[in-house]
Amino acid sequence: MNELQNALSEVIESGSQANPALSAVIHNYAKYHAVLVIVGGLLVILFAWLSIRFWAKFKRTPIVSKSKWSFEKKVYFSFGIMSLFITLLMALIVVANATNTFYPLHGFSLFIDSFAISDGGSYKDEWRHAFIEWIRSGNESIPAMIQQKINARIEFHAAKAFVCGALLIIFVALGLFLWNSLIKRSKAMGSKWRYIEKTYFISGIATVALSLLLMVMVVANTQGAIAPLTAFLVGLSG
Repeated sequence: MNELQNALSEVIESGSQANPALSAVIHNYAKYHAVLVIVGGLLVILFAWLSIRFWAKFKRTPIVSKSKWSFEKKVYFSFGIMSLFITLLMALIVVANATNTFYPLHGFSLFIDSFAISDGGSYKDEWRHAFIEWIRSGNESIPAMIQQKINARIEFHAAKAFVCGALLIIFVALGLFLWNSLIKRSKAMGSKWRYIEKTYFISGIATVALSLLLMVMVVANTQGAIAPLTAFLVGLSG
């Protein structure tokens, strides 16, 4: 067990109620997971709605023949499956994080047990020692040295969340344009695709992948901006 783990474990065993510093850390840890519960819950609703829409469009789209679906029908089926999968995955994530939100002490104990301290050099060691001293002191006020780092993390994560959010909107809009255009072209041209249709198809897949990645980055950076103390601790442990 490393020094940071040891200090946190000792303070937890002595009781978080008697240590305002640890209480602040645990409260921030609960907030960190609450963000994912709230945002994840909204994403569950969004993707469930999308899944219903895609399945409804899938059923309304006529079948070309008994053994062949049109490109439009295949698109709605694929997006319906993907939306349903993301809905179930996000629901699972929300339930898992709800436990840490309402019972943060147990989750935090498991969190510190998973620390894998890497060699961060004297720079990280300096922050670790400052954090350990603060936790052991039990002082409710965060030391200026750590508070400065936390403020920097808020600015960093807030900026990244904004940039990723803007890019997410752009890629979602671009994806809608590409897939709608491709569906219209497939209706007009049938199965004969030219270079431009193939380019639209590959670009459409890329926009979906990038949109999902940006969605994850928006959520992660929102967590870091709203609960920076936990993000700071994650940085110390890695």
